[in-house]
Amino acid sequence: MDLNEETIEDTFNINKVLETLFSSVKSIAHEKRIELIYEMDATIPRRLRGDSDTLLLVLSKILTFVFQKSDRKEIVLSLSSVEDFLYEEFISFKIQETHIDKEKLLSFLKIHVSKEIEMLGGNIVDDHENISDIHLSIPFKNVELGFRRHYRLPDKKIVGKKILLLCSNEKTAQSLKKMFQYFLYDVHVGMDELKKHGNDLALYDILIISEQMITEKTKETIANIQELAPLKYVVLRDPDGLKDDMKTDSEHFIKPITQEKIFDLIISLYDEKSGTEKSDTTQMEKV
Repeated sequence: MDLNEETIEDTFNINKVLETLFSSVKSIAHEKRIELIYEMDATIPRRLRGDSDTLLLVLSKILTFVFQKSDRKEIVLSLSSVEDFLYEEFISFKIQETHIDKEKLLSFLKIHVSKEIEMLGGNIVDDHENISDIHLSIPFKNVELGFRRHYRLPDKKIVGKKILLLCSNEKTAQSLKKMFQYFLYDVHVGMDELKKHGNDLALYDILIISEQMITEKTKETIANIQELAPLKYVVLRDPDGLKDDMKTDSEHFIKPITQEKIFDLIISLYDEKSGTEKSDTTQMEKV
C-alpha cells in the first residue's frame, strides 16, 4: 500500500453492502441462471467501520468473474469471524466451490483486485484443501461496542418459535436454518421432516416455502390449517420473475437472504410496531 494514500473509513451496515452487491451482479446472475446464496455468522456486527466502497468493488469484481467462468448454478458467499468480535477483527469472505482452475483464480485476483485488497489491509488466503475456493481475510472495526448480540428481538415471546422450511434449494435451506437458529428457533427442513411429524403443519409457528413449490393444493391446505392454528405463512421468492398475482395473507421475502432480513421478517410477523423496528435494507412486501 502507498503510505501516502489516505485510508477511507466510513460506518456502514454489512447487510446493506450485501444487498448492493447483489444488485451489482443481478443481471449476469440472471443471464447465467446462477443463484447467489449468503451465509453469515451472526457474531459479525451489523454496523462496521472501514472502506465499504472498496469492499463492495472487490466483491463485485470477484463475483462477476466467478459467474462468468464457473459452471455452478449456485454460488455461496460466506462471511465468518471470531465468536467475540471486539474492537477490530478480521472477517473471512469465502466463495466456495467455484469449480474454476486455481491458477486462473490466483491470476485474476493478482491482476484485478490485489491492490484493493491491500488498501483494505486484507490478504488473499491460500486454501490448499479447497483449491477452487476464493478466500479473503479483511479487518473491520466494530461500531457496536459492548453488544454480544447484534440482532436483538424486542420481546422474548417471539424468540424460540418452531419453523418449517420447504425450499427448492438445499443450500438455501441450510443457510436459512443457521440464521433462524441464532434466535433459538427450532428449525425443521424439508418434506421428509414434515412427514416424520405426521404431516401436521399445525405443529409449526411459521412455514416458509419457495414460490416454485406452491400449488393450489398447498394453498388450500395452508388456508385450512390457518383456520385452526396461528400459522404464519411466508413465501420465499426469487429476485426475478416475481408473480404479481401471488396473494397470501402473510409476509414474503426475496432472495438472497441476509441475517438482517431474517430479523426484519420476524419483527414484521410478530411485532405490532414493526414499522419502526425494521431496518432500511429489507425488501418485503405485505399482501
